[in-house]
Amino acid sequence: MSEITTMVESPEYWERFKEYFENTEQPFRVALFTHPAPDPDAIGSIIAMEWLLKKAYGIDADGFYMGHVAHPQNASMVNLLEPNMRPISEYNPEEYTLSIALDTTPAHAGVGEHEVEFDIVIDHHREACDKDFKGLFIHLKAGSCCATIYDLIKNLGLEFFGQEEAIKKTGNIVPTALLIGISTDTENMMSDDSTEFEFTAWAKLFEFRNPSLMKRIVNFDRPKFWIDNKAKATQKVLMNEGFAVVGMGHIPGRHRDVIAEMAQEMVSWEDVHTAIVFALVEGNRIEGSIRSMNPSVSVPQLAKDLGGEEGFGGGKLGKGAYAYNLGGGSISDDDDEEIKEKTWELFDTRENKRITRILKK
Repeated sequence: MSEITTMVESPEYWERFKEYFENTEQPFRVALFTHPAPDPDAIGSIIAMEWLLKKAYGIDADGFYMGHVAHPQNASMVNLLEPNMRPISEYNPEEYTLSIALDTTPAHAGVGEHEVEFDIVIDHHREACDKDFKGLFIHLKAGSCCATIYDLIKNLGLEFFGQEEAIKKTGNIVPTALLIGISTDTENMMSDDSTEFEFTAWAKLFEFRNPSLMKRIVNFDRPKFWIDNKAKATQKVLMNEGFAVVGMGHIPGRHRDVIAEMAQEMVSWEDVHTAIVFALVEGNRIEGSIRSMNPSVSVPQLAKDLGGEEGFGGGKLGKGAYAYNLGGGSISDDDDEEIKEKTWELFDTRENKRITRILKK
């Protein structure tokens, strides 16, 4: 469909949103996408958008994701709130009339091998859609995608009480999902990129939350693997003028989120304003996470530089991530432990030097 001009920060963006769904012919079904390995903000956005479309227009929607929902908090959110999310392998473009990207831009959406022409993009990260994007781009410069979607819900006149459930979500699942997405993406609304959109959403949604579910998801259990590997990494951190860098060794894909958690902890250390943590994930790629409290450090640009031309990197205020594949330098499961350890030592040394070189630019 993508024929409506891109809109960013329009004071009446919801009117343009409505044009996509009013006076539609049935059958009409929407596909929802987000970034690979969806986090609480992405999961909450999918839950809320599915509810919005069904309540406002009677339209069904399905969410799709790429990668793994491996982080213990993300897995808890999926298990307890039961979002309508399917692996990207189950996506059939012929079944859908319209496509929406949530908490990401088309360039970074987890669509697998599919070529998806997005009609609507709702995001809050600094990176904008490509100039040739012809659909509706909703970007309020909020601190979270969930707060952006709540603003849309509010301006469409939708409410969380009474006979609101046309789909099988109880009355407090959607507000709970939105609040969790907001709190995790803004560090409980203490991060510098928290905005009036987050504070308004929190004030309006709080009474409708499910306190028990929210506590269980926010206060998730850390795996022993995380505790052990963070303890080992702590002994190897290199610190220089406020920058702290460490490699965490070999990390299975299902535990990749420990990289970001380590970076988040390190940036709270005394004399550290910027933390960079990386690891060899699944033996075939380097993944890194960046956290910074220094306003002079452009985390999105630093992440992009670390991703390089062959990889990718990006982020928002104070948070970023990067990754690149190793190609022929990958480690096989058949390699013995000595080879794996020596290979990691090589990657560790090379990545530390590469990070130092980029920081000096």
